[in-house]
Amino acid sequence: MQRDSKLNDEIIRLYESESNLHTLPGVLFGGVGRLVDAEVVSFTEFHRPTWDFRSLISVGDDPEVRARGMQAFAKHMHSHPFWQHDPAFYGERALRESDFFSDEEFVELPIAKEVFLPSGARRIMGIAFEHAGYVVTVVGHRVVGRPAFSDEERDRMQGFRPHILRGYRQAQERTLAALTPSDRLRLAFPALTPRQIEVASWIAQGKSNEEIAGILGVGLDAVKAHVKAINSKIDSDSRRAAIVIAHTTPPFADLPPLWKLGLEG
Repeated sequence: MQRDSKLNDEIIRLYESESNLHTLPGVLFGGVGRLVDAEVVSFTEFHRPTWDFRSLISVGDDPEVRARGMQAFAKHMHSHPFWQHDPAFYGERALRESDFFSDEEFVELPIAKEVFLPSGARRIMGIAFEHAGYVVTVVGHRVVGRPAFSDEERDRMQGFRPHILRGYRQAQERTLAALTPSDRLRLAFPALTPRQIEVASWIAQGKSNEEIAGILGVGLDAVKAHVKAINSKIDSDSRRAAIVIAHTTPPFADLPPLWKLGLEG
């Protein structure tokens, strides 16, 4: 079997990047663009538990124009399974618009007239997968006038898919691993005030009430009051609970969308 050096190069770049969820889209923009000769690459991530999503593209655009395009896409996406990016429909395949529509059919589609053609996009090829409640799509676009994606390019995209999935899983793990004790406490107990999180973080590092008072420059009674409030909010009468929580990751299902971690509060 002949090795595809172009695909192998992009696989190596992906793993060498050691991306987290904030840097992964940029790595994929470059990798997919080179791999299948696409002018524009998009990355969309949907969080099923909250229905929150982020949609990123590899080039700058007008936010207002893009918002209108997304509204039009939402209006027409149910016209064909290809537009819905359902992982069950895509399976392990890379799919192209030319797999389902002739050139004549495509230009007459409402979604083409209102979303793709006004932005200059014509050729479309993507993958989709689901992992731990997240649906991810990566799509390459070519502008009007470019040829359809070839079978060879489709096979490359399809060959890249399992590595994108693995890279995505690793990016999630790196994002979670970067959480500080304060982050974990904040996520596990959003009712804690910033000062209470600070006190709980010092507790998690094994500091006594007296030591915390000295570090924060406050009276011992103030620290004791914070500790009492913390124990009440985390439903515990022991310092041990704060220590355990601060050094473990909250239940995955209880977290907000992971791409937001490190970007909030």
